[in-house]
Amino acid sequence: MTTSISGVKSQAKKSLGGNWLIAIFSALTVLVSFLIIDNIAWVFSIVLGNVAASFILALLTVLLCGPLALGVLRLFWRMHSGLTETPATVFYYFSSIKCYHKAIKLCFMLSIRLLMFAVAFYIPAIILYVISSPELYDFLKLPIPMWSQHLVHLVDFFSSIGAVLVIASMLRFYLSPILIIVDDEMDIDEALHMSAVISKASLTDFIFLLFSLIFWLILSFFFIPLIFTLPYFIMNYVVHSEVAIKDYNEKIQKLIDDNLPSFVAGV
Repeated sequence: MTTSISGVKSQAKKSLGGNWLIAIFSALTVLVSFLIIDNIAWVFSIVLGNVAASFILALLTVLLCGPLALGVLRLFWRMHSGLTETPATVFYYFSSIKCYHKAIKLCFMLSIRLLMFAVAFYIPAIILYVISSPELYDFLKLPIPMWSQHLVHLVDFFSSIGAVLVIASMLRFYLSPILIIVDDEMDIDEALHMSAVISKASLTDFIFLLFSLIFWLILSFFFIPLIFTLPYFIMNYVVHSEVAIKDYNEKIQKLIDDNLPSFVAGV
């Protein structure tokens, strides 16, 4: 990338200067909304069980927190662009059916991909879990093999491998939210595709950026510091995304210019 990690972090701090109150409010909006949804799901778990509660939590997160989170990103993007913003920008994707549908579609498409990757990469762990489960042998009315006890460690190992593969596969789409914010006319499928293309060159820098924020990530395990660190994380993501998209556009423009035929005057 044309901008170093330190340059991205410096620009993020600069963009937040004078906007901390709005940034903290917007971050709190998403956090509080998720806490409310989590408590609603907890109530349903008492009545309907954990499976139903997990489904309700996932559904409400997509329907409510997803558009809110996109609204927060939009606010941060516009702040970074030097535009004067109000906290109401957080609710931009609730302002019309078209905007809400676009936000929901992105959240849904990302959720589908997450589910597909999880099913694919967790298959070995699931198979080992079933084989090592006492319930299987109770159902089959068979004695539990001694070796099945040792499979528990393999389940943990393949679960960890599966988690890493799922995260690695999903990271290719990390630019898709910013792309639909930058270009309101961009289709969700195009945003996902372009994110996968651009991230081939920028993903490594993004991962290094995350590692450079490891201290702040650890500090954010506590709620109060998270109020102040989350805006900084978001702005770093916004600045990095701008640089990644700009670098890609410049690369494509250079390829176009290099392939243009040249003419000599008078010939």
